[in-house]
Amino acid sequence: MSQTQKKEHDAGRHSEDTADQETGQKTERRAEPIFVARQPIFTSDRSIWGYELLFRHSSTAATAQVADQDVATARVIADGYMLAQSQIAQDKRMLINFPRNLILSGAAFALPSHQCVPEILEHVEPTQDIMDACRRLKDAGYTLALDDYVGQPGYEALMHLTDIIKVEVLNMSRIEVMRIVNQLKPFGVTLLAEKVEDAAMFDLCARLGFSLFQGYHFSKPEIVPGTKVSSAQMVKTQLLATLNKDYDPKELSNVISHDASLTFRLLRYINSAVFALRTKVESVHQAITLLGQNPIRQWLMVVLVADLDPSPAAQEITFLSVLRGRFLEEIAEVANNPLGLPKDSMFLIGLLSRLDALLGVPMEELMEHISLESSIRDAFLGKPNAVRSWLDCLNALEEGNFDEAQTTLDTHGIDLQTAAGVRLQATQWTQHILGLEHAGDEA
Repeated sequence: MSQTQKKEHDAGRHSEDTADQETGQKTERRAEPIFVARQPIFTSDRSIWGYELLFRHSSTAATAQVADQDVATARVIADGYMLAQSQIAQDKRMLINFPRNLILSGAAFALPSHQCVPEILEHVEPTQDIMDACRRLKDAGYTLALDDYVGQPGYEALMHLTDIIKVEVLNMSRIEVMRIVNQLKPFGVTLLAEKVEDAAMFDLCARLGFSLFQGYHFSKPEIVPGTKVSSAQMVKTQLLATLNKDYDPKELSNVISHDASLTFRLLRYINSAVFALRTKVESVHQAITLLGQNPIRQWLMVVLVADLDPSPAAQEITFLSVLRGRFLEEIAEVANNPLGLPKDSMFLIGLLSRLDALLGVPMEELMEHISLESSIRDAFLGKPNAVRSWLDCLNALEEGNFDEAQTTLDTHGIDLQTAAGVRLQATQWTQHILGLEHAGDEA
């Protein structure tokens, strides 16, 4: 970090500290929980290249979004990055929205250039001071991205400085996409297609030279006519629903013991450093006894979901599914069980809510083979009820639509700060149970 960058970084941190006038001692204010929505960015082979991060500060939940220039602060950016960093491997990039005020403040210098990509929002005009600030970032080794380009004139100078240009392809025709691609070819930039909603647009953009892709297409089921769920997958989905009920530990021990992979993974899980056991557990029955009925049930449910599809794109959906389950389970306790369902059922609701995307099969077909309580089944089929409102809340949180999510939370007397704390704990639990505790340390 250069001296200039260090000064800008220190200046940003200075506002976080306060001095006690009587004792002269400096105390550091604790950051409040914030929401971080992460939206995956894929390569043409559907591997995960990185994520776009969207933040919401809980203490000003009604108005404060990073996209709001009047209330955005470098502290929200820094805290949001630190929270996301623990979930994401270091070889994955993170695009972070930077409005005009934050670009000029030098807030980006507080973030590592090898991982963080400042994303210049579409309403930031390329004035001389913005150009100078972007050049300083480029000189310091940052990759720059320009958001929501749709062919608007006047950004040519800025495009010469940027490395990635995001093109919003939603509702664009083939001719319109081709026209924009031709406009951008002279700049030699990496093209990222955002708001890719279906396979046809994905295929078109890939053929035209886009390297990166982002959008709802990657989180919804890609239905192929004639595709059926394999017998092995169906057994696992049926077992998932069965595990939501009480079971015989001896019977479950026999099921796991007859599967070498499950046995190995269970013993590795129980003997991990997190449990800090004095002696090594060497049998499935001992592991089940030590963990207890609910933890072993949840562990097995998570493993079954993770095994449905091992592809990188599916593993992102798996992460969100497990996170959803744990969040609903814990938020139900905070809200005094608003649905009148057991905590186990709340976990199952979140865990299975993306099952159609994991298997590439319509939810209607899946519901024909899985025995679930009627209100859960109806919610999965899109029918409005109390369960569905929580699923919609989860969708809103993941998409960064925090105002929409807060509507549901407010209904149950939950403020966004409390929900953000629950989500952080759920994220940490998800990392642990999926074995991702050290994702941020991977090279």
